[in-house]
Amino acid sequence: MDNLSSRTIDFLSLPSIAIVGISSKEQSVANLICRKLRTAGRTVYAVGRNTTAYDGSPCYPDLASLPAPIQGVFIAVKPEHTGSIIDQCITLKITHVWMHNSGGTALSSRSSATLAAIQKCRDNNISFIPGACPMMFVSNADFGHRCMKWFLSVTGNLK
Repeated sequence: MDNLSSRTIDFLSLPSIAIVGISSKEQSVANLICRKLRTAGRTVYAVGRNTTAYDGSPCYPDLASLPAPIQGVFIAVKPEHTGSIIDQCITLKITHVWMHNSGGTALSSRSSATLAAIQKCRDNNISFIPGACPMMFVSNADFGHRCMKWFLSVTGNLK
C-alpha cells in the first residue's frame, strides 16, 4: 500500500474530525465533506469563521472552541489561512491534517496546502495529506470522485 493510501485510511478511521472551512454557501467543499462523513456515522465538528450552525449542528469559530478533543482536521480554506490552522493543530496536539486540493496532491491555486504548512506539519510530527479530497476515498464515493481518483492516479498527480 502506498503512503497516500495508508494516510487516507488512517485519517478516515480517526474517531473524531474537524472540518475547517464550513461556509454559508451550501455547496462548498467543506460542507459537502462534512455532510458525507456525518452520514457515514463519523463524529465530525464543523468549523467556520462566518457561520454559527451547519446542517442542524453548531459551527465553531476555531479549533480551540470545539467541545471535545479531536484527532484530525480537514482543511478546505484559501492557502493563506492554512498556516494559522496548522498553528492551532500544533497548540492542541492534533496529530493528523488533510489539506484539500481538487487537483490531486501537487500544490496549486486550488489547494489549501502550502509549502510552509507542510513544513510545519513535518517539524511537529503531524501526519499530513497535502492534497486530494476525502470524497475520492470514502466508501460509496460518487461517480465523479471515483473518476477523478482514477484519472489523477493514472496521470501521476495523486501520490
